[in-house]
Amino acid sequence: MLRDHYRAAFVSMNDASSPAAPAISLDFLPSTNVRIEAVAAHRGLAFCVGLDTPRRPCYYVCKPATRQWRAIPNPRTRFHTAAMAMAARPSSDAAVKAEFKIVRFSIPKRLHDMLHCEVFDSRLFAWRRAPDVPVVSLPSSTPAVRAHGAHALAPELDETRYHWACKQLSAVAGRLCLLVTTTATEEVGEVLEVWEMASYVEGRWEKKMTVSLKSLQAQERTIILRHLYSSDVGFLYSFYRAIWYDFRRGKKAAEVKVDQMCIQQVFKFESDMIPCMIGNGKACHPPAACAPSKEEVQR
Repeated sequence: MLRDHYRAAFVSMNDASSPAAPAISLDFLPSTNVRIEAVAAHRGLAFCVGLDTPRRPCYYVCKPATRQWRAIPNPRTRFHTAAMAMAARPSSDAAVKAEFKIVRFSIPKRLHDMLHCEVFDSRLFAWRRAPDVPVVSLPSSTPAVRAHGAHALAPELDETRYHWACKQLSAVAGRLCLLVTTTATEEVGEVLEVWEMASYVEGRWEKKMTVSLKSLQAQERTIILRHLYSSDVGFLYSFYRAIWYDFRRGKKAAEVKVDQMCIQQVFKFESDMIPCMIGNGKACHPPAACAPSKEEVQR
């Protein structure tokens, strides 16, 4: 946030070698204070909320690469959001509308051991109530991770060793991964362990890699690991920089300057430049008002 407004920056590994890369932003949306809630990682869609309206927030689904957007009905905003996620059906045909679903978990005022669940279906262009889900642990501020249809389940790690470890979920090539950062000794420094879901049926995890972060920490005063860009490359950020670091080779693969000193959230995002229809086949040019019509809400 900057001056009580959210800012979003899109960075790419290619930006480091191609300064003339096309700029992508959210400045085409009618709201000036926009927070990204979730993304469809392999379809180029983003689910956003505009927070600068006097009455209530406005929700949008957009494709930033083609600057297309559409307002959607509001979920039940009287309940505090615990987590959101978005998935879309892949398609490279511009004539086919983008089909997607958004799931929202919210915290009810009385049932503290359950979460309300709502699902937005683009084909119906409406939210529907889904069965409540039990609370195992409240989600962190990390964006949702989806891989092979699996939910985020962490392996049973030895608490005597991993009690103070920093754990981060990620996904690579359709596999759910867990990044565990621990401090071994003062001489070794921090160590990263990468665990991968080996069997979704058995819920079995395997350790795929152990890497020392000492050389990277010697170059950067402060680094924060966010997710895996590939099986060997991690995405990190430091002050005013986004960094892709090759763990196998022990060197930076790319580095891009950003305007923000600190980054609150990172969404892994892929997109093409092909326009698409958002929602139920209508053009992506909604009316100026944020609130959808009654017909859309009921549809």
